[in-house]
Amino acid sequence: MTRTLSCLMTGLLILAALGSGCSSLQKEAITKQYYNLSPQVPAPAKNGLFQGDTLMVKAFSINSAFDSYSFVYKVGENEYATDYYTEFISYPSKLITEKISEALFGSPYFRPALTDDKKDVAYRLSGTITRLSGDYTDKKNPKASMELMLILEKKTGAAFTPVLSNTYAVDEPIPDRNPSSLVSGWNAGLSEILDRFMAEFERLPAS
Repeated sequence: MTRTLSCLMTGLLILAALGSGCSSLQKEAITKQYYNLSPQVPAPAKNGLFQGDTLMVKAFSINSAFDSYSFVYKVGENEYATDYYTEFISYPSKLITEKISEALFGSPYFRPALTDDKKDVAYRLSGTITRLSGDYTDKKNPKASMELMLILEKKTGAAFTPVLSNTYAVDEPIPDRNPSSLVSGWNAGLSEILDRFMAEFERLPAS
């Protein structure tokens, strides 16, 4: 009887030790952080929203290197890291498409086309996000990097003709590598891209 009890106690001690070892291997749960983009946009037209010519904004594409909800950091010349615990609140190409659309439809130049029918569309905008990262290659000078290729086409007869095609690159200095600082840098960069795009549109020859 004593021997049986001794074996039982030994077994319980082994199980307790194993359980303690397993629990020590478990990592503490890390809460994900989610961020939105909120660029500064021009004030709406005085006579209200949705003025100007009809514009259809096509969903932007994104370079596969940055095709992720998670933030991407450039940490070397050709080296990138993905932060799985810091993410956009929505798909980044969708977010940027929406923010640019809001800014353009709030300007005096464009209003949204109600359908995809060509006869109802005066202009068509497409874009590609070629770069969207935190540039940490210089540890003392972090930057928020963003690069967009935008193509604006105007309806001429039955077809669309490109009237503005440009690549807009920004490398906004940020004070530190905090995700909030990075998002603020992206917001500033996207605001700059919008300003440059609309300034170029204003300079297009009237037709």
